[in-house]
Amino acid sequence: MWEQKGQVVINLHIRYLIFFIIALLLQVTLVKYIQIINWRPDLVLIVLVSYSLRYGPNRGMSAGFGVGLLQDLLSSHFLGLTALSKTLAGFVAGSLAGEFTARVKFFLSLLISGLVHDLVYFLIYTLGENFSFQSLIFLYTIPNLTYTVILGGFLNYIIETWVHE
Repeated sequence: MWEQKGQVVINLHIRYLIFFIIALLLQVTLVKYIQIINWRPDLVLIVLVSYSLRYGPNRGMSAGFGVGLLQDLLSSHFLGLTALSKTLAGFVAGSLAGEFTARVKFFLSLLISGLVHDLVYFLIYTLGENFSFQSLIFLYTIPNLTYTVILGGFLNYIIETWVHE
C-alpha cells in the first residue's frame, strides 16, 4: 500500500514537472506573440500556484526558485530577479491553500501571489528609472495580472484534470 501511494506521488511530481517545462518553454518562446500592448500572461506562475496549492509553501518556494532560476537563465533579464519573485509567489500561494473555498481558491491565490510576484519583479526591474508607483501598478501589474488570471482559469482546469489523483 505504501509503495502504491509513493508511486502516485512520484507520478504527480513528474506530471507537474512536465507542466513546468511546457509553461517555461511557451513563456520564453510563444507568449510574446499573444501579448497585448506590453501585457503578457505568466504561464509559469499559473503552474506554480497550482503546484503550491497542492503541496504547500515550502515546496512552492522550492519550485518557484528552481523554475524562476531556469527562466532567468533563458531570458536576458537580471539573473535572480525571476527566481526571487517566483520564490515569494510560491510561498504565498502555498500559504493560502487552506484559506478559501474550493470554488475560488485557485483564482484568489493566483491573484494574491501574482500581485506579490509582479510588485517585487517590477519594483526591482525599474529601480533607478523614472517610474511612479501608480504607473507601475496601473500600466504593468494590473494588466499582466488580469491577463494571467483569465488565462489561468482555463489552464488550471487542464492541469487539475491531468494531475487529478
